Amino acid sequence: MNRYANAPRGATKDILLDVDGVIYPFPELFTPWLAERLERELELDTSCWEFYEQWGLDDVEFVEHLVDAVREQALWWTGDPYPDVVATFGRLQRQGHRIHLVTARDVAGAEAGLAATEHWLASHDLEVTSVNLAQDKPQVLTVLDLQPEHCVAVDDGPHHVAAWEDAGVYGVVMNRWGTYGGGHRSVSDLAGFADHLATLRPAS
Repeated sequence: MNRYANAPRGATKDILLDVDGVIYPFPELFTPWLAERLERELELDTSCWEFYEQWGLDDVEFVEHLVDAVREQALWWTGDPYPDVVATFGRLQRQGHRIHLVTARDVAGAEAGLAATEHWLASHDLEVTSVNLAQDKPQVLTVLDLQPEHCVAVDDGPHHVAAWEDAGVYGVVMNRWGTYGGGHRSVSDLAGFADHLATLRPAS
């Protein structure tokens, strides 16, 4: 699959949007919460997508802390979106695009992940077409009966973007911290993504 495939077809698109690190400042909120829990200073280093490894945590330990934070409603339930999110949601929706959230929040349990996400969206008046929890994100294409050539995916995880592109979706890395140095196309914030989307022309 050519990761630099033609731009998606059609004037309006289905935008497949990750949550944590894209519209919700999870790393920035998780760091002080965990520092208080562990009673030690933690420096957030976003040069690595698995930022928690810099603190000596493996995947299992990270998930255990994450689940506890969600159960306490200290994360996902609360916290403001990144500053550009609300206005950009409005901009995209006025242009007719459909926003589908596609997040791996089922890592904390599907019921808890969905409840927290829907609560947070409602508390910030953010409307979306659908909320989808999946570890294998491209499976959402089948669930929602979407055509890859009409979709655009945005994720802060380059491995997720690679998976989208392998499924025929136009993918973009969210590079909010300016540390991504890979070969995928990238944007620095959601407003920048909306600007990029406006430059795309339907494939001939």
